[in-house]
Amino acid sequence: MISEESKKRILERVEESFTEETDLLTRLVRTKSIIGREQEAQKLYAESCHNLGLSVEMFTPDKNTIKAHPAYTPIDLDYIDRANVIAEYKGSGSGRSLILGGHIDVVSPEPTHQWTHDPWSGEVVGDRLYGRGAADMKAGLAANIYALETLFDLGLRPRGRVIIESTIEEELGGSGGVLACFMHGVTADGMLISEPSKEKIYVTHPGIRYFRVTVQGKTAHAAYSHTGINAIAKMAPIIKAIEALDIERAERLRYPLVEKQTGRPCNLSMGKMQAGDWVSTVAGWATLECRIGFVPGETRQGVEDEIKKTIREATNGDQWLKEYPPKLDWFGWDTDPWMEPTDSTLVKKLQVTGSKVYGAPLELTGASGGLDARFGHYFGVPSLSYGPTGANYHGVDEYVDLPSLMRVTKTLALFIADWCGV
Repeated sequence: MISEESKKRILERVEESFTEETDLLTRLVRTKSIIGREQEAQKLYAESCHNLGLSVEMFTPDKNTIKAHPAYTPIDLDYIDRANVIAEYKGSGSGRSLILGGHIDVVSPEPTHQWTHDPWSGEVVGDRLYGRGAADMKAGLAANIYALETLFDLGLRPRGRVIIESTIEEELGGSGGVLACFMHGVTADGMLISEPSKEKIYVTHPGIRYFRVTVQGKTAHAAYSHTGINAIAKMAPIIKAIEALDIERAERLRYPLVEKQTGRPCNLSMGKMQAGDWVSTVAGWATLECRIGFVPGETRQGVEDEIKKTIREATNGDQWLKEYPPKLDWFGWDTDPWMEPTDSTLVKKLQVTGSKVYGAPLELTGASGGLDARFGHYFGVPSLSYGPTGANYHGVDEYVDLPSLMRVTKTLALFIADWCGV
């Protein structure tokens, strides 16, 4: 246990160095790191870890190695110039070890003309720092560094080993990031991913799968459209059926921790549609790509069967689709629901540590999206996510709330001291 005087000094030191932390976050936001092009930002993060006195490794994943793991999510990108940053403080003696993790990759900011703040500026207005990745999740990456630096500045050395990771491709499933690092041999007594969580502890997320429906039509000149079969029109009843299934699942299923966050147990979203080749040609094909979230108790096979049934019933009686049935493919994200036991030592310890900053134990909740924390249980590492408040992740004018980031950094600094010992 650290003394009350040490706790006070830690909290004060985070405030004193917060301008430096904000400066690092601004530099990270200004360094573009869209999925597949993360290297420049990773070099900046590695340099920051090196300046802290940590042992730094730039680790490049091997696809043949990671694709053998059951949690692997297939992606089309290679790993040339796409390294993970693994920075380590070996510890001063006996104590529990901890991974502080986060992902450097961000999604595209397009359409940029809709932003009122340059998505690559890191502009600060009031209590908000704007930019793509400001909240999701470069703020958490900055907090991880400055939480440990706070202890170093005060002459406090963690007894246990502390590993800071900046990983790639979380937005595509995380296989080349956290999974690859675990398979590389990086492990600890606990892992905390500082994803934006509105200062609550994420202990669960739904299963997630992507699927694609392809419908075949028959091309014809638009002036003779009556002689063709329009794939767009044939897709229409499938779209309506999937929309109805989304509503029905939301009413039928229960997932209290996620409902607490979003008001819904799960979502079935239609995200992308493409059809045809030319405006003056009847569309000879159409594809629809979707994401389905599913709750604990559901199985992959059960989800597949439900989608198959929905498509079959939507197209029942259509002679063309009887002869040329829609094709269903599953691709990309493919993960079961994840749950960290709410009574685990890691969860309980962070709740108690949080009370020193917030005046009450941190609240437990569920994320509606997939989290890198899910990989921990495959390697026997208790894991959770906790990070700052922000808004518009993946949207226009993304920002992180700076007072929230300060509170998170304080909590992380205290947690390293509590978990690892000093």
